Amino acid sequence: MKLHLFGLPISTHRRLLAESDGWTDAVPTPHQFRSTPISTNEQKLFTEGELKDLRDRVGEGFTHIVIPASRDWKAVQSRFQFDCRVHLARLWEPIRDITWELLKERLHAATRLDEAWLGKISPTDLRHPLLLPPLIFSTTRNTQCYWHRCDIYSEEQIPEAEELLSVVDKEHRRPDGNGIRSWIDARKWRYKVDLSKHGLSASDRAKTKSFRFCYEVPPGFHYDVTDDAGRSFIIQIDGKAEKVAHCNVTPWGDVRRG
Repeated sequence: MKLHLFGLPISTHRRLLAESDGWTDAVPTPHQFRSTPISTNEQKLFTEGELKDLRDRVGEGFTHIVIPASRDWKAVQSRFQFDCRVHLARLWEPIRDITWELLKERLHAATRLDEAWLGKISPTDLRHPLLLPPLIFSTTRNTQCYWHRCDIYSEEQIPEAEELLSVVDKEHRRPDGNGIRSWIDARKWRYKVDLSKHGLSASDRAKTKSFRFCYEVPPGFHYDVTDDAGRSFIIQIDGKAEKVAHCNVTPWGDVRRG
C-alpha cells in the first residue's frame, strides 16, 4: 500500500517532518508513505496545480490519500472517487497546532482500515465487478449503487459490502452461448472482458498508470459490450446518442465504437 498525506501547509509540513524524524513510522512496514505540502494555508481551496501534483502521485501508485480535515477534501473525492481511497483525517485542533503523535495515529488508523478493505473488497483481477462502469452498467434493485456501497470507511461495513458483491455476482454474472461467464446488466447488455487491450487512452499512451478501487488497470483494458439478444442498442458516444451493435466501454464509462 502507498499512502499519501496531501494538503498540509508547508510550514506545518516542515515542522512535522522534523518532529517525526523524516516521517519515521508514518505507516506500518511494509507500506510506503509520502507527504505533499501545499503553499497556501489550511482554509484555502486546492489549486489546479496542487490537484495536478496529487494526480501525478496517484499515477505513481499512491492511491490511499489522507487529507487534513479543514482542507477542500470534497474536490479530491469528486475527482478520485472509485479510483482511490480518500480519507478525511479528523484533526480537531487547527492544523498549524497538530502534533506528530496525533497525526501518526490517524495515518495508522487509515492504514489499518485500508488493509482490511484491500483484503476483502478491492479488485484482485479483471473479472471483478467493481471494474464495471457505474455510468453505463445498469443494476437491479438488489445491486443498485453497489460501487458507492463498497466505497466504505468503516471496518464494520466490510461484511455487508462483501455480501453485496456476492449478490452482484449472482445477479449479473451469466454464461454466454460459448459457456464463458461474463457480466450482463439489467438491460441485458453483455460486458465481456477484451483481453486484447487494444483501446489505449491518452493517459495510456502517456504511460500514466490508471487505478480503479486501488487496482491498477492495464493499459487498453475495456469491455466489449453487446445486446445479449444480438439487437442494436442506443448508447451515448461523445455526448451524442448513437445506435450500435457493439461498442467498447472502459471502467470509467468512456465509450467508442467497436
